[in-house]
Amino acid sequence: MTSVVALTGATGFIGQAVLRLLLDRGYSVRALARRTGILPRHPRLTEVSGDLETPSALKELIAGADGVVHLAGAIAGRNFADFARVNVVGTARLIDAIEQHSPGSRLLFISSLAAREPALSDYAASKRDGENLVATSLLDWFILRPPAVYGPDDQALAPLWKLLAAGWLLRAGPPRARFSLIHVDDFARAIDGLLLLPWLGRRTRCLDDGRPGGYSWTDVADIAEQVSERRIRVMALPRAGLQLLGLTSRGWSRLSGRPAILGPGKVRELTHIDWVCDSRLCDVVPDWAPRKTLQSALPDLPGWKK
Repeated sequence: MTSVVALTGATGFIGQAVLRLLLDRGYSVRALARRTGILPRHPRLTEVSGDLETPSALKELIAGADGVVHLAGAIAGRNFADFARVNVVGTARLIDAIEQHSPGSRLLFISSLAAREPALSDYAASKRDGENLVATSLLDWFILRPPAVYGPDDQALAPLWKLLAAGWLLRAGPPRARFSLIHVDDFARAIDGLLLLPWLGRRTRCLDDGRPGGYSWTDVADIAEQVSERRIRVMALPRAGLQLLGLTSRGWSRLSGRPAILGPGKVRELTHIDWVCDSRLCDVVPDWAPRKTLQSALPDLPGWKK
């Protein structure tokens, strides 16, 4: 087993789930954190104060680590430079630190399925650029492209799950759109499985919950009706309205100086018709298989517990 794991992005929704599982599985974890005192206290957890722009923190983080899980990423920004500061430049600094101070460490880079379509948004382009840096490095690396990751602790999607539990599904994309999903617990288990490999093998893979062809919006409504035993009404969000909202959000972001999640690029991502995984992880990690589907997970999501 990989004994020491360096982890970035540990304070995020996915990072918290990954950190919990790694500690439960017996790893010693060093976690990079800009703010101290947020992470849980644990005898095998070392909190490294700093960020991807702090050379001394990166050196402390990765020195002697068997594996490095790079989860940190910017998901909101005013322009490409905002996303690139973390997703590209930050990734480059991490790679340089590993090559200089711990060249034997294996790098597991958590990208996004959005990187498959870099022309759609600044976020997608920055994730693809980050992948390219990893792929041209001298390290033993693996790039993992998750689709939409969900779970009970994700506050960003909580309003949507509560609305669905109340009988309404907000459809943001076209009716023919299809997308893959992965529960955060299965995602964390996949990372554990990859860390157990003796050699990552410089590959890029996606992972999902095993549903062939992913989900359509109609599939989600049908599943919710089965779980809730009530009619689910679909409320379509007009593309023109989303585009207007994206432009308004970008304008406000530029005026306020604050990054925006819902810009024109994010609208193009939301309305893209194909976010179905095009590769599988099971050919790399045969012992890994998803345990949760949307149908089995819905009762534990916000708004569904009675």
